[in-house]
Amino acid sequence: MVSLKSVSLIYTILFGIVVIVLFVTIAFRIYQGFISSSDRKPIKEINGNWFLKTLKILFGISMFMMIINIPFYGLIGSAVRSVVPNYLNNIMISAVILLAGIECFLTFSISTKLLEKTFKKVELSIAVLIMLPLSIYLAINISNMFDYPQTDKCYLIDLPVKGDWIAGHAGGSEQVNYHCAYEAQKFAIDIVKVDESGMFYKNEGKEIEDFYTLNENIYSPVDGIIVNVVDSFANQQVLNGSDKKNPAGNHIVIEIENERYLFLAHLNLGTIKVLKGDIVKAGDLIAQAGNSGNTTWPHLHMHIQDKPIIDNKNAKAFPFRFGKMDRKRWLGWTNVKDGFLVRNDLFRNS
Repeated sequence: MVSLKSVSLIYTILFGIVVIVLFVTIAFRIYQGFISSSDRKPIKEINGNWFLKTLKILFGISMFMMIINIPFYGLIGSAVRSVVPNYLNNIMISAVILLAGIECFLTFSISTKLLEKTFKKVELSIAVLIMLPLSIYLAINISNMFDYPQTDKCYLIDLPVKGDWIAGHAGGSEQVNYHCAYEAQKFAIDIVKVDESGMFYKNEGKEIEDFYTLNENIYSPVDGIIVNVVDSFANQQVLNGSDKKNPAGNHIVIEIENERYLFLAHLNLGTIKVLKGDIVKAGDLIAQAGNSGNTTWPHLHMHIQDKPIIDNKNAKAFPFRFGKMDRKRWLGWTNVKDGFLVRNDLFRNS
């Protein structure tokens, strides 16, 4: 049986290799640009060569833009951040920023080899053709990570959980939320419980019992009427199990108002405490989290749509925000009112 720890180890090794390559490259560029710098001339002292100067400037611009881009994509947009040690992820981000910073500095000078060797000019041309469009594309799409409907267009609800949790998939764009590919689940969130160190599993991450989310209490985030309850599916195996015929697994559907239904999915078998027709208030204990349905490991899925059944072809999703919570998106915790979640957000009740 595959364990999450083994998957994490693979990504950790890959990240480690990338970090080593980055630091070797950094050392090489420092040697070229600062230690063995006698063959470099300030760009302003070179007459002519406007094509070469333009290439250097464009490459410098692309590197500067990468310095801006990397924190967003490494901390917010990364889909594998949760399975890579934080220190390694942060080292890689820092290494990329450092390398880009060195390249920006070296933009103001040109080596003798670059002036004399055709293949060096070709290398720089290729680098510009790759890095400039890429850096522009990444920069343009940063705003998409935080693209979300304004408060007056969202349902304001309570958090359905207590304690510290992290958003695996959440937000209003596919960059941070794969659910957005489906109109019925565009604003859906997947969340998992974490411990004090930010880990969401213990041991090998092979059994569902290794995950802190399992059997966590789930509370109604809204006032409403229970219109559907499914409580008949066993939990799936970690990573290997997925019930695509019954994607929501055990779930609860709460009618908020006419044609507006909130789904809470992947619940644990036998833990649902409400019946169809029950009236619930926000904060009522209604179930416990599990790993039923189409899922990789224990987590809670939640979304709002206009139909009381799973219907990815015809249903329409609606955005929601949480009335209050403490959220950690960058370095520290902040109290947020009427806030939304994006991938890798840590959050808890305020």
